[in-house]
Amino acid sequence: MKVGGLMRILPTLKSEVIYARDIVKAGLDAATSAGRVNPPDMGRVSQIAVAPALLGAAVGVVGIYLGRKGRLGNAAVLGGLVGCAVGFTGGVAWGTRAQAGAAAKNARQNVQAVRDAHWLEKNPVAYA
Repeated sequence: MKVGGLMRILPTLKSEVIYARDIVKAGLDAATSAGRVNPPDMGRVSQIAVAPALLGAAVGVVGIYLGRKGRLGNAAVLGGLVGCAVGFTGGVAWGTRAQAGAAAKNARQNVQAVRDAHWLEKNPVAYA
């Protein structure tokens, strides 16, 4: 590639890198601001997550028990812990779904605003 061609590509590349940075920043700003405006009640969320955690622990122990044809041991404890962790994580995700949805909506709106501004910069509209 000739040096002249590279010199034409560099400003375009810089512009696109700045555009990508602005999009990421808009999404992250919206996601973090949603948590500050309406933070989840973690006491309530953890109470909601207890039932799925217990169910996950039971499924983990029963899964190991059936897989080993009725023999329990350290693997059953590990299966119970893994099931409990997965169940608790699912319960927390379920309990915070409203806040996650609000953050996603805000992020989508902010990213769309950045995209619209970028498009207008590249395609100026002349009104008569």
